[in-house]
Amino acid sequence: MKIEVNEIQISEIVGSLCKMRLEEDYEKEEMMVSIAKHGVMNPIKVKRTKKGYMIFAGHRRLESSRALGLSTIPAEIWEDISDEEAVLRGFIDNINRKDFSQLEEATAYTRLIDEFDLSVDDLVESCGKSRSRIYTLVNVARDLTDKMKKAIIDGKMSFGHGEWLLKIEDPKLRGELFQKVLDGETDIGDLKYQVYRQKPDSEKDYDELQLDLIEDICEKDPGIQAIWKKSVTIRRSRHGIKITVESGNLPDLIKKFYTVLKPLEEEGE
Repeated sequence: MKIEVNEIQISEIVGSLCKMRLEEDYEKEEMMVSIAKHGVMNPIKVKRTKKGYMIFAGHRRLESSRALGLSTIPAEIWEDISDEEAVLRGFIDNINRKDFSQLEEATAYTRLIDEFDLSVDDLVESCGKSRSRIYTLVNVARDLTDKMKKAIIDGKMSFGHGEWLLKIEDPKLRGELFQKVLDGETDIGDLKYQVYRQKPDSEKDYDELQLDLIEDICEKDPGIQAIWKKSVTIRRSRHGIKITVESGNLPDLIKKFYTVLKPLEEEGE
């Protein structure tokens, strides 16, 4: 495979084989300042075609150079390379960057599999990532809705939020929790707990069933509901219940604790 490095005309770059970035480039201004001062230090990678060049690595460097009004850019010119191999090399060029997000990685894996007929084993060998990681990311990327992907791209939730949302079996509850994530009312811990609540009672031990009973009482009791969202939060994991109470003084604190404990005592009688 022949490779040469030359300064090429930016106007001769006629397309892109696979642009990997989805999220906003927050380092673009820094890159433009660096290129304006020092030039493009790391050549982009292009494939020669009959009509010009197709870029497969270095899209941000190219965009910054265009924005600066540059007419040429240093490039590795690859001859006799297939589209599939070029895209894979471009992906490998990006995958280990600190700012390359999980959604971008997941989307890239999915495109490499769906559009370029690469197998997961091909990706494991080429990218050095585990098979389980690739399968997980691909499955999440395929199942995320467009709204969820946009929320991740816009920074309104993380890829982890999306992964746990997809584990919620009830579509209606999943939609409600997604909105709560966007509103800042639900975090990953809350989503993990909701996934846990789906576990059948037949698979829970005695302590877990007791926790279910306690929380059901707390959720249904009108006295607790009156102060629930204002100053009392109850979070639960498999290890127990965490009750956080905001209070201005000791009598108020005692009153709130009594409000929470009273229905539990009555249930136990």
